[in-house]
Amino acid sequence: MILTQPANAAAPGDIDTSQRGSIIVHKHKQQTLQGNPGTGQIENPAGVAIAGVEFKIQKLNLDLTQDTDWMTLKTLTADQAKNRVAAGSETTRTTDDNGEATFSDLDIGAYLVTETNAPAGVVKKAAPFIVTVPHPNGNAWNYNVHVYPKNTVSAKPTKTLDDKGATKLGDSVTWTITQVLPELQNGETFTEVSFTDQLAENLGYVETTAQVNGMEVGVTVTATGNGNRTLAGSLDDTTTLRGGQTVTFKITTTVNDPGKIVNTANVRIKTSGGGDTTQSTPDPVPGGGPGGAPTLIYGYFDIQKYVKDTMIAISGATFELYTGNDCTTKVDLQEMLVTRDTGKLVSPIAVKAGKYSIKEIKAPTGYVLNDTCMPVTVGENNTLTNPATVTVYNSKVTVPALPLTGAQGQTIMLTTGGILIATGLITVAIVHRKRKLTANKNNMQH
Repeated sequence: MILTQPANAAAPGDIDTSQRGSIIVHKHKQQTLQGNPGTGQIENPAGVAIAGVEFKIQKLNLDLTQDTDWMTLKTLTADQAKNRVAAGSETTRTTDDNGEATFSDLDIGAYLVTETNAPAGVVKKAAPFIVTVPHPNGNAWNYNVHVYPKNTVSAKPTKTLDDKGATKLGDSVTWTITQVLPELQNGETFTEVSFTDQLAENLGYVETTAQVNGMEVGVTVTATGNGNRTLAGSLDDTTTLRGGQTVTFKITTTVNDPGKIVNTANVRIKTSGGGDTTQSTPDPVPGGGPGGAPTLIYGYFDIQKYVKDTMIAISGATFELYTGNDCTTKVDLQEMLVTRDTGKLVSPIAVKAGKYSIKEIKAPTGYVLNDTCMPVTVGENNTLTNPATVTVYNSKVTVPALPLTGAQGQTIMLTTGGILIATGLITVAIVHRKRKLTANKNNMQH
């Protein structure tokens, strides 16, 4: 962008050298292909204003009251102008929330304007350009020159988590990086769209797929480092990409260890015009909440089994785990939940944070089954040494009374015994009498 004197402009001799001038830089996002050259006048620019862009101006060793120096300006490039900078003439300003940076109280002259710094998301800085103060405006001179250099700006990438199918350790989750591509200048193309992602130690890498506007495309990913958790991937073909398209990288992992798992990533975009920007997906929001990095939490739960109305532990009870509080949707933990001598499980079980319920499906020998649905909530603070614990009580089985062990049984037994003893005594007496009669009879015969 060079704002110089057109053929029908006011003559250099008409410049009021006693005037002070200004350069007002308006910085906006490039929303469409490159537009028309600037006029130096106030315009209504399209695109979102960009704050925090730093510019510097440097006065050139040229005399705008001389026709020969205007002729020099016609062919002078920004790179060549760097060799004509007047010593000590540099001034720096940063755009405000309206995207404006004003350089005021300037001497009459030609200035090299350079974008020196830009916030994250700016793919390519505006090219350096030359501005004259004043700038020809028809047959008059404009001493307050407005310029509108555009930036190719990339929206910040986002990251989301799909953990709907995950409950226990070993289950899979998907982390999705989404990047909307910026609009480029005419003739410019994308040369790289890539990502890097350092997975947490709790995760195991499985695979990555990529899509452009929902259509599957090729992607090459390398997984290195400890546990192959350092990922770097890029689209295989960027030649057909266009500004405004949405690129997604879907990373599938397994959950191998419990704890709080936070995941962010970086996306890099490069263009044929020298554009190059790397942005990170959002960090966690303090206190949690929407808009931050996706977070996955796994905690522990345990069961404590007691004899009813006591603190006596019971082993041998078998339970099942369910999602929600109503014991309807069973969780396949691929292991039996059985209490041991302490009344607890062999070890606390790790599951995704949330609401669950448990139910006893087999009672220990000698105890009545307690099939009450018992709720349990697992959270971030439920560590291995502080699991969410459900206490379940069992009553002992009631054994029916056996015969002859009560008072009535004793009476019956005593009565029956008495009859038997009496019968025996009578029998003995009868036998004895018969023997006595027989002996007396024999004595009389002799």
